[in-house]
Amino acid sequence: MAILIVGGDYITSFKHLVTHQHSMQIEHWDGRKKEFNKRSLPNKIRLVVVICDYVSHRLALSIKEKAKQRGIPLVFCHRSVNELKHKLQHIDQTDPDYCWDRACENKNDQFQRFH
Repeated sequence: MAILIVGGDYITSFKHLVTHQHSMQIEHWDGRKKEFNKRSLPNKIRLVVVICDYVSHRLALSIKEKAKQRGIPLVFCHRSVNELKHKLQHIDQTDPDYCWDRACENKNDQFQRFH
């Protein structure tokens, strides 16, 4: 299981937050090249985080569509680690037994997108 972070050049603080709170692997796409629009999401991804300040509109829409097709929860945030922390806690607190794996299986889950 892994989390995909799209956008941003220096995401050390995001990596630190995710690895310590959720102990999941992180894959990072900086999104600087056009080829990222054509990439498919890896099978092991269970959550996608898009850092809006560093991606083009086209890449954001592409990632959104790919996550929607596979039923992967999607979180949009800005450069703020606190914003990401709040959104991840909101996912966790809504249902104590909530698991990102289950969210991927249920395509009608209410937590498909967070803005």
